[in-house]
Amino acid sequence: MRKTVLVFVAGAVVCAAAAGVIRFKLVPDAERVQSDQNTVTRYAGTASYLDQQAVAGGDLAHAFVKGSPFTAVETVKATGMHGNVAVLSDVTAISGAGGVLGNPTATWAVDRKTLMPATAPAGVDADAHQGLAVGFAFGPGKHDYPWWDGATATQATAKYVRSENHVGRSTYVYTVDVSGALKDPGTLKQLPPAVPVAVLKGLAATMAPDMQGALSALLPPGGDSVMVPLSYTSSTKTTLYVDQLTGTTVDADAHQTVTAQMKSKLGTVPLTAVLDVDTKMSPAGIADAVKQSKDDQSQLLWEGTVAPVALGVLALAFIGGAVMVGRRGRVAEAGAQEGTPAPEPSEATSEEE
Repeated sequence: MRKTVLVFVAGAVVCAAAAGVIRFKLVPDAERVQSDQNTVTRYAGTASYLDQQAVAGGDLAHAFVKGSPFTAVETVKATGMHGNVAVLSDVTAISGAGGVLGNPTATWAVDRKTLMPATAPAGVDADAHQGLAVGFAFGPGKHDYPWWDGATATQATAKYVRSENHVGRSTYVYTVDVSGALKDPGTLKQLPPAVPVAVLKGLAATMAPDMQGALSALLPPGGDSVMVPLSYTSSTKTTLYVDQLTGTTVDADAHQTVTAQMKSKLGTVPLTAVLDVDTKMSPAGIADAVKQSKDDQSQLLWEGTVAPVALGVLALAFIGGAVMVGRRGRVAEAGAQEGTPAPEPSEATSEEE
């Protein structure tokens, strides 16, 4: 009987311990970056840009390419785990748009829980950044987040604007609006550092009359072949739809404009947009993100609620079984004691009588 009670008690302890491990160990771990993370996000869009080949050939009538379609696949993959720090490879392969968008690559060192910047482990060459660079962590909130803008290499703000049911998911909507000097080396590589005066005259023909006059007055002397240095600014507006539970970005769109500026004797003069890019998550990308979000939710539901509750109920059942077996044992012992005959009188007592 006692062995049976011990078995029940041991079963209860094992179930309770398993429930605790799942709820307080596996669930928090599932909410962190995993060593096998390999997230693929698909985009599609159009780009309008200054065609350097046309400019170099003097074909100013065809200097601008408008609405050239492209597709992009961004892969964020864990390449190393160092305690609470994850090292992530971020590679975007872009097809179309004449190749002017390049193929951006980066390496991030982030906190496995918050996805905020972390100190890179020894021997790891990670890109410096501030704020979120690879999306949101599990359980985002209704508040603003610091956000990294790679085009300007500055910290921006992902501003919380509303809650919305989007593509079948409960989402938080954040917007990012950032402008500044273009610093992304990949984009700068696709743009001319300087252009001949003849090109600027051709660009002036596309501007408003008052701008044409102002630009002509600022052009350096020396003829059409004189090179004029340029600088660039970037302005990007992004909208992100982020799953309220899992932090997965289930949809996103962005509009970036890069504007050329002429360096003149009176300072920097804005000219015209030389790169205008509209990017959206493709239907396939949205479907993949929604599926990932649902899978993560199911895992959290199982590990965070179903399994611990089931094991807790089983532990209570074991405890109840132990109590019942113990009671039956005590009743049986009590019954046995009541049915035991009185002891026979000893010989000494009989003689005395």
